[in-house]
Amino acid sequence: MRFTPSTRRFSGTVSDWREFGQRRYRPFRILAVAQGFIGALSGPAIVIPLLLGLGAHPALATLLAVLPVLGTTVQRFVPALLDRTDGNLRGLVILGATIGEPRGLYLAGVVALSAAGILPTWAAIALIGLLMGLLGALGAVSYGLLQSWYQIILPDAERRLVAPRLGGIALGIGSVVLLPIALTIDRLVAGIGPWAYVVPLSIAGTAGVVAAVMLRLLPSPGRIRVPRHAAAAFEGPNEHRLRRLANVLNLAGLSAGLAPFLSVYAMTVLETGPGFAIVISAVSSATLVASSLWVSGHLRGGSSSRLLRASMILRGAALFAAVTAHPANPLAPLVLLLVAFLMAAGDAAGQLSANERLFRLATGPSVIAFQSGNVLRNVAAYGVGLSAGALVMLFGGYAAFAVLFVASGTTRFVAARRTEVTARLNHAEASARP
Repeated sequence: MRFTPSTRRFSGTVSDWREFGQRRYRPFRILAVAQGFIGALSGPAIVIPLLLGLGAHPALATLLAVLPVLGTTVQRFVPALLDRTDGNLRGLVILGATIGEPRGLYLAGVVALSAAGILPTWAAIALIGLLMGLLGALGAVSYGLLQSWYQIILPDAERRLVAPRLGGIALGIGSVVLLPIALTIDRLVAGIGPWAYVVPLSIAGTAGVVAAVMLRLLPSPGRIRVPRHAAAAFEGPNEHRLRRLANVLNLAGLSAGLAPFLSVYAMTVLETGPGFAIVISAVSSATLVASSLWVSGHLRGGSSSRLLRASMILRGAALFAAVTAHPANPLAPLVLLLVAFLMAAGDAAGQLSANERLFRLATGPSVIAFQSGNVLRNVAAYGVGLSAGALVMLFGGYAAFAVLFVASGTTRFVAARRTEVTARLNHAEASARP
């Protein structure tokens, strides 16, 4: 029987997933599922409709929902913390996850107090922002360090198999849990008000407890030392490539800050209910599942740089397409769903390929040095985009969002142009690399 290249790729993908399903990877899989629940049910998909429902301005709701990203600047201090704890990476990750990942339980408590009339609405909005900023940042930093943990404890061939699939599961699990919420949230909000958000937030918090427990079952990475001076993040034979990757990621951060949430656009410009806003997130999550399945198989033996560039181009095109979702366009909701699909496909490819690109250029402590050394630039770029976007959003209406879609899309195209593209890596070469 003759096998075509596509048949061989499919057979290889099935074989890879069968290998990934082995029992020794069970703690990794459970942890990824828990992280998927956390991200879906205590992230922007739920928090933005909640904040808008409480009366927050769209610009304020956007800022509060993304505070965890701005809070990741604390990653800058990870090398110093590792010095103070005798290189105890495992302990730092577990501590951050134990405090930050169950944040859904605290958010549910704030919403319940507000719904019961005990807490004023303005105070509830402020507390939600505080919890999202502090605890969300701790969870995000812990998740970032966890990727370095994986690289240390897994041989390179296993890491290429396991890490992208774990990321795919964590990114995509939301499609399963967000869809029933999207179908019922409008009726629930009409009937019981903010109480409708207490259940999903509580589930997210419970998943955070599970994640903190599962981290304790992973093999220890040992004692990790990271060079303290900032230049060490880019030292070595791949110094130029690492700097170029950092510049591309900074541009991507600026674009992400400029891009408005589609759920905010839907609820404020198209005047849809929270149900459709969550449908957008569910479509994004489902796309992340499918995209991550393909991307994880491709990255094991393919070019991460080519995929990173393609993801930038795809997201740039999607943002330009979002301009056509004018309120006068009867197909505007469908356009938003298409944009959500394209953006999610690009996000999955971009995040996984950027991580893989970094892991191929740096190893072990060098990855942590890069992340801690570049985090301020990434957050600064994101913050500049976010601040500019919030100012534009204050003008309100379709025109403000259209300006942001075009600005963000243009920045993505610039990032694509500056992305270094290297030769493709075939599967045999990938397997042979140490």
